[in-house]
Amino acid sequence: MSFLSAVKEANQPGPPEHSITLRAAATLAVVVAIAACSAQSELSTPVAAVSITLVVVGNVFSYWRRSRPLPFLKIVLAVCVMAAFFWFFTTVSKVATAGDLGSVEGPLAVLFAVIQVTHAFDVPSRRDLAFSLAGSATLMAVAAAQAVDSTFGYYVVAWAACGMVGLLAQWGSMAGGAVIRLRTASVAAVAVVIIGAAVVAVLPAPHANSNLVLPSSIAGDLPISQPAGLVGGGPRGTEPLKAGTPTGRTRVGGYLGFAGPLDTAIRGSLGNQIVFRVRADRPSFWLAETFNTWNGQSWSNATPPKGTSAWRQISSGPPFSIPLPAGEVSQGTGDYQTFYIVQPGPNLVFHAANASLVWFPAGRLFEGLDGTIRSGTSMGPGSIYTVFSELDQATPAELEQAPAPSALAVSGLPPAVRAQSVQLPHAYPRAAALASRVTAHASTTYAKVVALEDWIGSHTKYTTNIPALAPGQDTVDQFLFGTRRGYCEQISTALAVMLRSLGIPAREATGYVPGSYNPITDLYQEEAKDAHAWVQVWFPGYGWQSFDPTAFVPLANPTPGDVIAHDLAHLLKGLPWIPIGGGIALAGLVILVVRRRRRAPKTWTGAVTREIERAARRHHVPDRPGDTLLDLAMRLEEVAGGPPGPDPGPGSVRRPGGAKHVRRRQRSTDDRQLSAVLVASAAEQAAFGGAEPDHATRRALLRAARRLRRRSGHRQRPDRTGDTSLPGSPCSGPWQDEESAPGTAPVHSGG
Repeated sequence: MSFLSAVKEANQPGPPEHSITLRAAATLAVVVAIAACSAQSELSTPVAAVSITLVVVGNVFSYWRRSRPLPFLKIVLAVCVMAAFFWFFTTVSKVATAGDLGSVEGPLAVLFAVIQVTHAFDVPSRRDLAFSLAGSATLMAVAAAQAVDSTFGYYVVAWAACGMVGLLAQWGSMAGGAVIRLRTASVAAVAVVIIGAAVVAVLPAPHANSNLVLPSSIAGDLPISQPAGLVGGGPRGTEPLKAGTPTGRTRVGGYLGFAGPLDTAIRGSLGNQIVFRVRADRPSFWLAETFNTWNGQSWSNATPPKGTSAWRQISSGPPFSIPLPAGEVSQGTGDYQTFYIVQPGPNLVFHAANASLVWFPAGRLFEGLDGTIRSGTSMGPGSIYTVFSELDQATPAELEQAPAPSALAVSGLPPAVRAQSVQLPHAYPRAAALASRVTAHASTTYAKVVALEDWIGSHTKYTTNIPALAPGQDTVDQFLFGTRRGYCEQISTALAVMLRSLGIPAREATGYVPGSYNPITDLYQEEAKDAHAWVQVWFPGYGWQSFDPTAFVPLANPTPGDVIAHDLAHLLKGLPWIPIGGGIALAGLVILVVRRRRRAPKTWTGAVTREIERAARRHHVPDRPGDTLLDLAMRLEEVAGGPPGPDPGPGSVRRPGGAKHVRRRQRSTDDRQLSAVLVASAAEQAAFGGAEPDHATRRALLRAARRLRRRSGHRQRPDRTGDTSLPGSPCSGPWQDEESAPGTAPVHSGG
C-alpha cells in the first residue's frame, strides 16, 4: 500500500452517527471547557464567544452533512489547523520565558480552542464525536492550571455531566441504538464518583516546583507617595492606613494589627470574607509586621538610631533578593508561597519567615529592620506575588540545646535590638512572680517558653466578647489577674511580657494563620477571621521562633484524603441525626408501601395464584414447567394433607358472645372447607372460563388462599395418640373442637 493510499484510508469517514444526544453532549462539553478557560482569563471574552458560536454552528452543519461529507472540507480544515500551530509557535517564541508556564497557557488555550472549532465542522461519525469529548478535557486542564477558587468546580461538574451523558449515549449507539436505563446511568455515575474520590484520597500533598518561575501580577497599583508608607484603607485599598480608636472607624478591614501600632485595648469585628489565598509547600504563620516596644496597651516599633533608616529600599528585581535582618539565621528548608489577593488590603507583602526572594511586578520593595516587607504600590483584588522563604523552624530537641539568653550567648543579636526585645514600660511584679512560679522547674529557655505557653492555654479563655479597656488600664494585669479572658493580641502580649520579665527576648508578631485548605485548588483560603497575633522568641543560633498558646500550625500540607475525611467528619458531626433518622425511616416505609402496592396483583385471580405459589414454595412443592395452577394445588394437598383448618393466630381464641364473633366463627368454618384444589379450580374457571364468582365468594376464596400460605409456615406433626390438638396450644384442654368450645376452632395438625 502506498503512502497516499494509507493516508486516504485513514481519513475515510466512519459510518454516520445519528444520535442527537451524543452530538449534543459532545458539543456542550466543548462549550463548557471554552467557558471555563474564559472564566480563568485564559481566553478573552470575544475569543470565547466566537469560539462557542462556531463550535455550535459547526456541529449543526456536521449533523446535516453526516451522510454526505464535503470532499474538500478536510483540506480546508487542515490548512486552518496548520495556520493555528504556526501562530502558536510564533507567539510562544516571542512571549514565553524558560520555565514560566503562565506565558504558555494563554496561547495554548487559544490553540486548543481553534482545533475544537475547526474539528466541529467535520464530525460526521461516532469516533469524531469521541475526539471532541476527549479534546474538551485538554481545555479543562488548561483552565484548571489557573483555577484558584472553588467556582471552577461548577465548570468541572457541568463538564463531567456532559461527558457522562456523552459516554452513555456512545455506548447506546454502539449497542445498536439501545436506550440506557436511568438505573444503569445512575450506577455508572456513582461508580465514577467513588473511583474519583478514591483517586483524590490517595493523592499526596502538592509541592511547588522550584524550577519554574512562579506567578506575579499587580492590579489597581498606585504609587505610594511616602516610601514604605502603609496604605490599604477605603474601598479601593489606596487610602493611608490609620490606627483604630474605640470611637473611630477601623480602616484595615476590621483588624487593627496592620496599621502600624497595635492597640490591644480595642478589637474590630472579623468577618468570613476571603482576604487572600495562598499556595505553599507547607503551612506557616504568614508574617506581616512585628513590634518590639510595649507601653501597657499598645505595641509599636522603636525609633531607629540617628542616621539609620527604618526601611531599606530594594530595586534589583524581580525577583527581589531580600537580605536577612541583623542577627537572623538562615537555615532549614526552602518554602514557596504564592499569594492571590482577593480583597483590597494593606501593601504588606506577607511571607513565611525568613523571606529571601520575592517575585513582585513592581520597581521596588521595602524591607524593615525586622525583615518584614512592604511594596511601593497599592495592591488591589487580583494581585499575585510569590515569595521564597528559608524556614528557620527548629525542632524542640534543637531548641532544648540552645544556650541561655545571656549577653554572651546572644552576641549575634545587636545590643540595641536585644534591649528592645526585653523592654518593659514598668515593673510587672505579679506577672514576674507568676512567670517565675510557672517556670520554676524549667531549666532551659525552650522549657520555660513551653511551660508559660501551656499555663496560658489551660488557665485563660479565648474570646472576643469582652469590653474595651479603660484609659490607662494595663492590658497584661487586667488579663492575667482580672478576667483571664481575651483575644489573641492580649493573650500573646501576656506571654511576651512574662517572657521579658524573665530576661528572654520576645516580640509581638501579626499576620495570618493558615486558614481552611481547599484540596481541589491546593490553596489555603485566608479569611478575615484568620488574622492573628503571636509571639516570637529569640534563640541563639536559631533566630526568632514563633510560639502561640491559641493557634496550631501543622507541620505539612494535608493530603486531599485527609481534608476530605476531616470535612466529612465535621459535616457528619454537625448533622441533626434524630430528624434525619426519622426522615430516612419514613422514606423507607413509603418506598416499601409503594413497592408492595406496585407488586400487588391487580386482580383477585392473580392474588389467589400468588398465595398458592407461596404456599407451594414453603412446602417445597416444585413448580414444574407446563403445570397449571390446579396441578400445583393438587401436589400441594398431597404434601399438606388436605384443606387447612382455620388460622389459630391472635384473636382466634375468644370467649363466646356477640353477633360479630358469631359471624367471624362461621366465616372461619366455611373457609376451612375450601381446599387448595377448590380454590385453584375456581381461579382457573374465572380466568379462562369466564365464570366470575360474586364478591363474597371471591373474598372467601382469597381468605382461604391466604390461610393456605400462612398455615404452610407452621407445619405441625400429628399427635401419635390420635388427638387433633397439640399439647400446650391454645386449643388443648377440655375444648377440643368448635362444638365443645364456642368461639374456638380445632388446630389443623398438618399431614
